[in-house]
Amino acid sequence: MSTLMAVTTLSRVFQIPSEITEHALTLCHPRDVASFSQTCRKARGLVYGGPDQYLWRRLFLLFPFDDPRQIPPPFQADGQFNWRKELFRRMEAQSIACRTSSTLEDLLTAIETFNSVVCSATPVTWGHERVSSPNLLWVVEVLQSTNMLRSPLLLPEWSNQSLARLRAYLALTLDEYDDDDVAGKETLRSIRTRSRCQVYNLRNYHQGNDWGPFNTTAGEVNWIHIESIINVVSMNLSDSPNDWPDTRPRYGLEATRAYSAPGTTALATGDWAGIEGHWRRYVCFMDYRDLFAFNFGSRGRGQQDSTYFDTPNFEEVVRLVELKLTLIDAQAIPEVYILDRFPDSPYKHYPTLYFTGSSWGIQGNEATIVGSVAMSEGGVVRWRFASIANSHIQWSSEGVQIGGIASAFGVIGTWTGIRHDHADPVGPFWLYKVEDDHPVYMRALMDN
Repeated sequence: MSTLMAVTTLSRVFQIPSEITEHALTLCHPRDVASFSQTCRKARGLVYGGPDQYLWRRLFLLFPFDDPRQIPPPFQADGQFNWRKELFRRMEAQSIACRTSSTLEDLLTAIETFNSVVCSATPVTWGHERVSSPNLLWVVEVLQSTNMLRSPLLLPEWSNQSLARLRAYLALTLDEYDDDDVAGKETLRSIRTRSRCQVYNLRNYHQGNDWGPFNTTAGEVNWIHIESIINVVSMNLSDSPNDWPDTRPRYGLEATRAYSAPGTTALATGDWAGIEGHWRRYVCFMDYRDLFAFNFGSRGRGQQDSTYFDTPNFEEVVRLVELKLTLIDAQAIPEVYILDRFPDSPYKHYPTLYFTGSSWGIQGNEATIVGSVAMSEGGVVRWRFASIANSHIQWSSEGVQIGGIASAFGVIGTWTGIRHDHADPVGPFWLYKVEDDHPVYMRALMDN
């Protein structure tokens, strides 16, 4: 009897114009639509037979997800974007995250999908700066509700880059614990120690990776190093909540969106990276004696000892630096600055840009800044700059824009001596843009 009723119901459904049936299906969950398609040939034809994928496009956008057609060139989806395939890819990632146990292959598939969804969030547009991205809201909801990243993910070394990239985008926003959560605090302590070991290991800086957070393979981003930098700087700032409380960088998924940095929704012609304007930079470093002892001291017998950071006398310093940057032509680069040019950009919309400016800190230490920004393979924006004081180059910096072009998250990277001599000091930095009318914090202190 039930089978007869089902057949009768289906026959009545197909008496309705297909356009109305399609519209009704857009109000269903994608899995329910897939189940409906299995009831008969007509249902399957209606669900999968549309040449323009209208039904799946509507399901994708009403889920809701960001419209991939709004991503700027050359990173937008082409006309062959497979709405159904991408929707089910995301549904499968959510299903994997909900499981109590999954294969390594499934875990990696889910992580790479979440990264892809973050990277395909639509840019912030003028007048809609406070409108959140559905893509990013979905990723946060899935990861929070499943507790996926708090479970130990025993992934092979080669796949840790994908996990580190996702964690770098999140910037510890899902790693907050109550004061009485002893296990949670121990987890954060472990993350901090591991990150410091990565950042302050001098062996991680050499010509093969441009003395920065990169792998030796074609300049690819080393996301394990990037995540470690974010962890080190953000935890150092959390130790001093009363220092510069009104000038902290934005972080988390919304801050990764293209053009989310202040004033970048209406960029000046030619300044595709949003370089010109007022910036702030947190710089961290160890006492050089500690840095040397950690890397070469007898305690570790030439090997890094993670317990070094647990000693009572260990200190790590944080400095806030302000910058004002302007664009210049490549021919205007000061002769004192020997610029290691980036390879020509593969994207004609994003030529390499050159800039100069000034920087100053709480103790003064004014310097001239000279550098360049380039779009590398894979759509990653790279920053390279140096500081010049008294006609002498002092420090060089290599960094990566986290997320899209001109993101509010800013640039994460490392600094070291310009000559890259043996045992030169190194340290992490976090560079981010602020409003042009933001109070010039350091200059005010200096004037007083």
